[in-house]
Amino acid sequence: MKSLLQLWLIVVFVMVFQPAQARSLTPLEGLEALRRSFAGLQDFTAELTQEKQLSIMKKKLVMQGTIKFKKPDRFMMVLDPPYSGVVLLKDTVLEQRLGNSGERQRIVLPPEQGLGRWIDAVAKPVTSVPEGTEVQAEQVGSLTNVLIRPAKGGQVKELTIVLQQDGTVRRLELLERAGDRTVMTFRKTRKNVGLSDSDFRME
Repeated sequence: MKSLLQLWLIVVFVMVFQPAQARSLTPLEGLEALRRSFAGLQDFTAELTQEKQLSIMKKKLVMQGTIKFKKPDRFMMVLDPPYSGVVLLKDTVLEQRLGNSGERQRIVLPPEQGLGRWIDAVAKPVTSVPEGTEVQAEQVGSLTNVLIRPAKGGQVKELTIVLQQDGTVRRLELLERAGDRTVMTFRKTRKNVGLSDSDFRME
């Protein structure tokens, strides 16, 4: 009886603690997984933990906040104290404010960098990898990991996106060519809640 119990405990241990096996995906499968994650998405909100490691600093900055997104071209991130701030993107117009009463900054991006154009691009089935771009993807348990190295010339060196089984983004890691690294982890994501343009305003 004792040996049978020991055997059962070993089986349970193996089932629970055995690492999930990784399955390689082709670059097209990885990009298509990203595209599908946005296919039925009209908007979403989530709680956010952002870890930022600047190349000129040893200390990592850890920030908490919330994000919102709405098709076709609205994105907003609000950070809580002590790193209070707001980032608002309306297609090609980026506005940001540091602190609750800080001065508002406004940047107009080139048309090809607009959020709307990017959303339009991912709405179409992926048939090829963009020239000069390297993509690596794998399935680990219920998670899909996609690493993208854009063509040289831009600010981004690497972008890693981790998707959950339902297509929800769980984690995003951005490595810039200057050496800065940003990791965003999303929690309590709510999709298609009916956000309107009035939800994307700086007070």
